[in-house]
Amino acid sequence: MIKRIFFGLLIVAMIASPLGINPTARADTITSPVPVPGNLFPIPIPGTVEPIPSIPNLGTVSVLPPVGSLYSISKSQSGLVTFDPLNNETQNQQQLLANQQYWKYGGDAIARNAPYTFSKDNQGLHIGVQAPVDGSWAGVYAVTPNTNAMLFHTVVTTPLRVLPTLAQPQWYENGMYVQTAGSPDVNYITCTSATSQWGTTWGIISTIGSVNQANTFTTLYLDTSANQPLTRDCTIITNGNNYLKVYLDGVKVYENSTLNLQMPGPFNVFEEPQSSYAGQLLNGTYADYYATTSENVQVTNAPLLAATVKLVDSTGRVLASSPVVSGTASLPIGQYHMPLAAYVKVYDSNNIQLASTTSPVNIFGGDVYKVSSILGL
Repeated sequence: MIKRIFFGLLIVAMIASPLGINPTARADTITSPVPVPGNLFPIPIPGTVEPIPSIPNLGTVSVLPPVGSLYSISKSQSGLVTFDPLNNETQNQQQLLANQQYWKYGGDAIARNAPYTFSKDNQGLHIGVQAPVDGSWAGVYAVTPNTNAMLFHTVVTTPLRVLPTLAQPQWYENGMYVQTAGSPDVNYITCTSATSQWGTTWGIISTIGSVNQANTFTTLYLDTSANQPLTRDCTIITNGNNYLKVYLDGVKVYENSTLNLQMPGPFNVFEEPQSSYAGQLLNGTYADYYATTSENVQVTNAPLLAATVKLVDSTGRVLASSPVVSGTASLPIGQYHMPLAAYVKVYDSNNIQLASTTSPVNIFGGDVYKVSSILGL
């Protein structure tokens, strides 16, 4: 059995410096997430397989709209805050840093004379970093503006499964961080990978700190199975106060409504690799970023006889279903990739279809759809 060697980590706040064409650019006021101590990530256990809960089978229905329906359904409010595929253009580092718009680029790697790199291509946004010496953490990032969104999604790819075996183990972390911008403290939730000489582990970590450092790291979820994927689909949903839900590869791995997150909104989202390994510059890759106001789709103004609302794909498979309460139904879709292409359908208590969109619509969490009478009643 391999004996883990624990080592001390100097936890310091990563005071960000915007990485422009001139690498001596003045430090800005954003404090980026600090690295999670590597010893919080267990050694992957050979022979174990992370159980994956099955998505409930909600059945199938006809995709045809009801004949002679007296109702129509249309979107009345959009929940989309931002959508950026991150793989729709090719740009080198100079181009990215010269034209910083939605994403700003920074990190402490420059102040520590650590190698770093940025680029974009059809695989996504690549952000690379290398520790200046083994054991000295360095990180670089892309960060969003302040946002009041509640759902955040990114596909994260880490570049390798195992680091070389060294006298003192080193770590490479790569993930999406949702951090408070409503407080100067280093408080965040991350969906991240941690790679060491023992392998790669994925986890969900909550961190609470002060202006200058992180004080408490709480492990909320860890995948301890061996040979974990190097690409994971991460969705974080939080109000920054007491509620957190996380989907990993479309499966809910954590939910809690009684937390003390101390993350007042608005938020910043960081796509960031951090490394204490000096042997190689390692690129994290990020794609398919979006943020929405909620994971729930609402359908309002349902007719008096309405009992259920369903989201149905083009084959008739029911993706989500919710009862109608006081004329409104709320359907969670956080486990699905957005936009979710689906019909919005309304049924009575006998499962007779009362209303439907005429075709599948592209749905984001937070969208609101309204049922209207075609007679204007």
